[in-house]
Amino acid sequence: MKKIIISLLVAGAAIAANAQDKALLETLVKKGMLTQQEAAQIAKDSVAVSPATKSTKSIKIFGGANGYYTWSRESVKAGSEPSSQLSGFTLKHVKIGLDADVGAGWSAKVVTDFGENAKSRDYLDTVVLSKAIDYDYINGTLQLGLRKVNMGYEQNTDDFEQLAIETSVATNFFTNSGSQLGKNFGSRTVGVFWDGNIAQVDGLYYGAAVTSGVAESGNEDFLSAAKGDSSSLSFWANLGYKNVADVKGETLSYDFGINFGYAPQGMDNAFFSKKGSVWGINPYATINWRGLTLIGEYFLQQAEDYSAGRDGVGRTPMGANFTAAYKMDIGEWGAIEPVFRASYVTTNGMGLADVEFGGATYRTINQAMTFYGGVNWYATSAVKTGLGYEFGYYDQGDAVIERVFGNTVWAQVQVLF
Repeated sequence: MKKIIISLLVAGAAIAANAQDKALLETLVKKGMLTQQEAAQIAKDSVAVSPATKSTKSIKIFGGANGYYTWSRESVKAGSEPSSQLSGFTLKHVKIGLDADVGAGWSAKVVTDFGENAKSRDYLDTVVLSKAIDYDYINGTLQLGLRKVNMGYEQNTDDFEQLAIETSVATNFFTNSGSQLGKNFGSRTVGVFWDGNIAQVDGLYYGAAVTSGVAESGNEDFLSAAKGDSSSLSFWANLGYKNVADVKGETLSYDFGINFGYAPQGMDNAFFSKKGSVWGINPYATINWRGLTLIGEYFLQQAEDYSAGRDGVGRTPMGANFTAAYKMDIGEWGAIEPVFRASYVTTNGMGLADVEFGGATYRTINQAMTFYGGVNWYATSAVKTGLGYEFGYYDQGDAVIERVFGNTVWAQVQVLF
């Protein structure tokens, strides 16, 4: 029975990584766990996986999934709309990815996502063709394809590495405001991206991008919309510095910088008679020391408003996030990580696009403050569970919904491979 189980495991490994099979089988034969005949039969029956081109150096397969339960209640404290309560389960992200090094500095990365929010991008998360360049003062990576632009520190954190279970109200408004608001700014889009380093100054990095004027945040089917509106381009730049320092024998790492974006036709939806421009800045800073993580970021945007009576007069929303987490080792039980986050948005009359009551979205709420508290448990580096609660205060609305208290509870499980 022992040999049968080992044989099945080896056969499964052979399908996924044929290049390593021979060495593994030889080791098992040497240890007397398989006979030479059994090893030969397994090798014969294995399915060979080989790259399409001889220049391919490596192909990495990775992925993961997270799902959670949500309970939320929005209590209308001033206005005519009744309070509402929602609850249910969802699979937020279900990702499978391939990362191929094809030689000469070229690589390709394709990540699919069959989770809740990926329908508008044809269930694609990231699709980039990359070329690493190192020539005198030019050092970095040139990419062409679909990815997130550099706008919002929390937004650009990997989906599986988020400290809080859900992204904040500020991140959602400034980088993923939804089709109701029609703000094509931040989030994923298609274009050409450059991420570079200054070799003469260790830790100094920068980036630039020219992308489609249509982003995931402003369209229900943004890939098709991007193709049909390719004459509109958006422009992005970022600059930052990260390094490590020694503090009383302990390593302190830090990262601070600023993101900038300009979308000449970034405002476009049913509330506007014509398109308007959007620009925004996003300074941020992070510190990591002895398990403690502190993250702060600020958003400032300016958007032309062509709704009734505005005639292009701009609105200037602002917001901020502050996150603190402390990861503690608990021995054979893994690690736990308490997390706190505060988030604030004032829309300057633009209205929030993600406050829902009874299934309807209201844009009249103009200010929001939320406070999140939770804990993550890392059973292993690949398995994380979390429990979190967020209190939200929404105000400066209209007679229908003027002021709201929100209470939300999440419970999450995440597995990576």
